[in-house]
Amino acid sequence: MVIDYKHVAFSFEYQKRKKRLKKLKIIAMVVVFLLAVFLFQYFQQDKKIKKIQDLLLNDQQAEAAELFKTLKNSILHSQTIKELNALINLFNGDVKNAHLILNSLEKPKTSISARSFLNHFAEQSKYDELKIYTDYLINKQESVHFYKALYLTAFFKYGESEKQLGRISSGQRKSLTRAIDLISDLNSKLKSGKVDYIFDKNGKPLAHYDLKARKTVSVTPGMHFDEFTPRFEKGIRTYTLSLDLNIQNKIDRVFKRYRGSMILFKIEDSGILAAFSKSRQPMKSNTVFTAEFEPGSIIKTLTLFAFYLNPKKNLFPFECRRAIRLSNQNFPDRIAHGIIENQQYALVVSCNIAFARMGIAVGFKSLSRVLDSFFFNSKGFRDQFFTFKTGSYNLNISGDYQLANLAVGLNDITSTTFHSGLIALIIAQNGSINRPYLIKNKKNILNLGFYNHQPEIVSVFDNNPIFFRISQAMAEVVENRLGTGRHSKVQFVKTAIKTGTAGQKKQGLNSIIIGFFPAAKPEYAFAFILEGAGKAELNGAYLLKEFLGLFYEQP
Repeated sequence: MVIDYKHVAFSFEYQKRKKRLKKLKIIAMVVVFLLAVFLFQYFQQDKKIKKIQDLLLNDQQAEAAELFKTLKNSILHSQTIKELNALINLFNGDVKNAHLILNSLEKPKTSISARSFLNHFAEQSKYDELKIYTDYLINKQESVHFYKALYLTAFFKYGESEKQLGRISSGQRKSLTRAIDLISDLNSKLKSGKVDYIFDKNGKPLAHYDLKARKTVSVTPGMHFDEFTPRFEKGIRTYTLSLDLNIQNKIDRVFKRYRGSMILFKIEDSGILAAFSKSRQPMKSNTVFTAEFEPGSIIKTLTLFAFYLNPKKNLFPFECRRAIRLSNQNFPDRIAHGIIENQQYALVVSCNIAFARMGIAVGFKSLSRVLDSFFFNSKGFRDQFFTFKTGSYNLNISGDYQLANLAVGLNDITSTTFHSGLIALIIAQNGSINRPYLIKNKKNILNLGFYNHQPEIVSVFDNNPIFFRISQAMAEVVENRLGTGRHSKVQFVKTAIKTGTAGQKKQGLNSIIIGFFPAAKPEYAFAFILEGAGKAELNGAYLLKEFLGLFYEQP
């Protein structure tokens, strides 16, 4: 049998080709697989880069930094990752390191959304960050002259700013007309040497910056704004406060003959409507927020609160004979009040003996619990860069005599005008208030807001019926013919107050009054101290009466 190979397509060469094709297919498959892996990783990296940018633009710096750690460097993303690292540094305040990273970058384009970051820095008044990033983009031949003009104006370089505005292309100018006009207008004000930048709630200027003197000049009686100056010098921004300049001027009028301070809260949101300081010993700070003084009988409102929480029998009625013996010492009152029927009447006539007895009856532990709840011995309150101090008391009270003095606000306790007004505010609101504030909003040089005050509830014995009982007693301080606040009474509005007289006779006694009005449905809470003015039931009451007349514009 003979095998015929004539029609069989078979050869050793064919087998070699077949093997080569198989190898090529395998190589192609490997290449395709590697390319797929590369593209997958590329798009995963790209997705992460976009996510990190979104986190930064939403002020989630910590989350952005954590996600950045998972990025793996690659040839295609290397410049983008470096630029992103610089941006993370900028957002974290490490301006120096960000500047170094950006300076080390090459000029090729990256996938960073540069305009979004420029807009963010501009809107948030982050002018140092805006400068660094804008200068980096200009070195890359990016057309960002508008942003350079913006930060130059923010740093008071109005001449250089105008040059940059002139370099903006006609196409960009059309979309930026309003913003360019705002910058040009601000440049004109800078050229004049004066820029209004702090305003009251109604838009009236409270203070301006003097470029020549390099300081903030207040046009608001009884308040300076030195705390704002270093912030303004880091880049122009404007502030709207909760203050009402009209009310501030009225307080200035009633304080013409006096030294001291006064605060007025709008109860609705605990905004500070007025903060007036005119101390006998001028201080750099606004003394209404910082100066501590012996509060006297205004503390009796809190002693009464402690007594209501821990009622004791057989204390009332009793006869006040002007003094009692405590710890082998005479504990005095200003007059013999006679029969004190109950604790409310004790507040109306401000009987020291009655409150000494109440303080001793409830004990130091119970009284201190109430004082602590009303923010004594606390860190006080903060609003942005403002600190509102609260008072303090001696934690080492020993003996009935010391405790009696604490119960009537003498010797071992201090308060500030802000704190005293806060006590009135808490009572008026039945223990639940918004956190007090002064700064309402902040805006950048394009008049865009980047901060607005957000209310925050603070509760003190929330909705306890005791507050209503104390409010009623404070109203009687004015309405009762024997009340210590009777001389402040006016016909057009009912008030609820507590008077206090403290200090040293040699220097002149201080008049202190806290309260709120209208008494039935409070809208405003206040406190003031008149330094060396004498008894609160006289000069203090007369000043309150005059203020109420001006406040309600009554003849």
